[in-house]
Amino acid sequence: MSVLRQLPMPPAVFVDRELPLHAICEHFDRARGAGRPAYVSVHGAAGVGVRSLVHKAYWDSPDRFADGAIRVRLGDAALRVPDLLCEALGSVLVDVGVPAGELPVSAEDRSRRLLTKTYPMSVLLVLEDVASAAQVEPFLLNSPRSAVVAISRSPIRRLRQLEFAVVPVTPLDEAYGLDLFDRMLGPRWCSAEDVGPESVVRACGGYPLAITTTVAQIAATPDWEISELLRQLSRRGLSALDPESQGFVRDSFDRAYDRLSPRAQRAYRIAVGLHPGSVVPLAAATALLDEPALLAELASAHLVTQVAADRFEIHDIAHWHARELLENTDGFDQQRAAAERVVRWYLAETARHDRALSDRPRIGPAYGDLGAVPTRSAALDWLEAWRPNLRSAVLQAERFHLDDLAWQLCEALWGLYHLHGHYEDWITTHQIGVGAAGRVGDSRVRMRMSSQLGAALLATGELDHAHRQFADSLGFAEECGDSQGRQSALEWLGKVAARSGDSAAALCRFDESWWVAENEAAESLRPRMFALLHLQRARVWLRMGDKQAAIAAAAAADYFAQSGESDNLAKSLLVVAEADTDDTDSARRASVLFRADGSLRGEGAALELLVASGAAEYRDRLREIYTMLGDPRAEKL
Repeated sequence: MSVLRQLPMPPAVFVDRELPLHAICEHFDRARGAGRPAYVSVHGAAGVGVRSLVHKAYWDSPDRFADGAIRVRLGDAALRVPDLLCEALGSVLVDVGVPAGELPVSAEDRSRRLLTKTYPMSVLLVLEDVASAAQVEPFLLNSPRSAVVAISRSPIRRLRQLEFAVVPVTPLDEAYGLDLFDRMLGPRWCSAEDVGPESVVRACGGYPLAITTTVAQIAATPDWEISELLRQLSRRGLSALDPESQGFVRDSFDRAYDRLSPRAQRAYRIAVGLHPGSVVPLAAATALLDEPALLAELASAHLVTQVAADRFEIHDIAHWHARELLENTDGFDQQRAAAERVVRWYLAETARHDRALSDRPRIGPAYGDLGAVPTRSAALDWLEAWRPNLRSAVLQAERFHLDDLAWQLCEALWGLYHLHGHYEDWITTHQIGVGAAGRVGDSRVRMRMSSQLGAALLATGELDHAHRQFADSLGFAEECGDSQGRQSALEWLGKVAARSGDSAAALCRFDESWWVAENEAAESLRPRMFALLHLQRARVWLRMGDKQAAIAAAAAADYFAQSGESDNLAKSLLVVAEADTDDTDSARRASVLFRADGSLRGEGAALELLVASGAAEYRDRLREIYTMLGDPRAEKL
C-alpha cells in the first residue's frame, strides 16, 4: 500500500502558531513514548486557521507517521447535514486497503475492522467538522504509532473524558497579524497616509482566512486605488456571520465579493452556494455557469481553492456566505433552474458510468443517449471518487422538488451501492427516491424504487421491511402490467424467504418468477432472468444438499460467461465448486474473477475450497485474505 498523503500543504507564510503547534507535536511524541495512540482535539472558530495548523503539524515531520495521513470530513456544509458515519468509516477502510466490496455492513463492525487493520500501521487520522464525541468514538485507533486529531468549532467536553489533549486556536494577536501582512505584501504595503496598518489588521479580527482574503484584494488593486481601499477597510463595521463570532470572517468575504465583477459575483452565488458537495469538478461548474473560467477569478480572490487543474474546493464559510447571498439576491425559480442543471449533469455522468457495471434493465430516460461508456474499473473508480457529491445531488434534488431527477439518480446509483455495500448512502438516498416516485405517480417508477430500497434493507438484515418493499414493488408492477418488474419482485421475495431460512417458500417464489419470465417477459430479457434464477435456486438447493445445485449453477455460469458479468459469473462458479468439491477448476476460475473484482470474501471462499482439496499453494494467499478481513482463522493457517 502506498503512503497516504491526503492533507494539503500548509500555507507558505505561517506566523504565531508556535505554542499550539508545539502542543500538538509534543502530545504525538509523548503518547508514542508511552506506547499509546495519540488523541488530540483542536478547536477554533471557522477561518482562524485550525486546519492549516494541523496540516503544518503533519508536514513539518511527515515521517512521524510512516503510513501517511488520512483526511475525513464528518460534516457536509453544502447541505448542513452531518456526514453518514458508517460511510465515513467505509471510506477510511478503503483508504487503508480494505476492498470496497468487502466492507462490513454496520458501523460497529466497520469500526472493529478499522482497529484490526490499522493496529500495525503508523497513520495520522484527521477528523474534520466534528460536532460531537459520538462522531469521534468509532475512529479511536488502538495503534501505538498512530494518532487521531479531531477538528471542531468549539470545545467538546466529552473528548476530554476520552483522554484527548485539547488545543484551542485563537485569532492572531495584532502584532502577528501585521507580521502576516508584511510577509505576504512587503513591509510598505499600507500606503494610505491617514490609515494606520493596525486598523486594517483589526478589521480582519486576527483571522488568517480574513487576512488572506484581504491580501488578495490589495494585491489585485491598481496602485492608485489602494489608498482608498485601505481607508474603506479600516472604516467598515463588522457584521456577524452567526451568533458565534464569525463576523470578522464574514466581513472579509463581503469585501472580497464586493470587489468582484458582476459576472463573477453571480458565479460565486451560484457555484459556491448551490453545488452539491464541497469539491467542484470543472465539468460540473460548466453545467452551473455560463463561464466556468470565472472560478479562477474566485480562486484569485481566495473565495474558493483550486486543488487541481480540473477541480476546486469550497470552504464551508464560503458556502454559507454564498448561499445567504443567493437566497437574498436570486429568486427560487432561478436557484431551482441552476440546481436542476448541475443535478442533470451528475445524473448523466452517473448513468454513463453505471452502464458499464452490468446489463441489468433500467427504465430511466437518462439511459437513452449515454455517449462513450468507460471500462468497468474506470466506472467504479469515478463513481466511488464522486460518491459524496452524488449523495448530495439526491438531497439537492429533494430540496428543489426535482422529483424526476431524484429517482433517476437513485436508479443510476444502484450498481455502485450494490457492489460496494454503501448501505447508509443507499437507504438514505432511496428513501428520498421512494418519496419522489410517489409524487411522480408513475407505477413503474414506484416499482423500481421500492425494489431497490428493498435490496438495501435485505442486505442489512431488515427482512420484514425488505419484504414490505418487494411486496409493494410487486403490486406496482401488476398495476402497470410490467412483466419484467413482476418477475424481479417475485425473485427478490424468494431471496427474502431464503434469507429467513424458509427454503420451500423461496423455491416457490423462484418458480413463480420463472413462470413470468417464460410466459410474459420479452424474449430478449429471458436468458438473463433464467440465469439469475438458476443461481438463486442453486444456492437454496446447496443448503438443502440437493445435487441439482451444481447443474443449475453451471447453467447460470454459461450465461454470465457470455454476457461478461464477471461478478455473477464468479458467484455461479463458486456454487458449482461448493456443490461438487472435486471441481477445482471452477474454484480456481472463481478465485481469479473475485480477485479481479476486489471481492476478498468471494476469493477467500473459493480458496478455502482449493486448500481443502489439498492445493497447498493457495494457503499463503488465503492467510493474507483472512488477515485483511480480520478473520481469526489466519492464525490456524
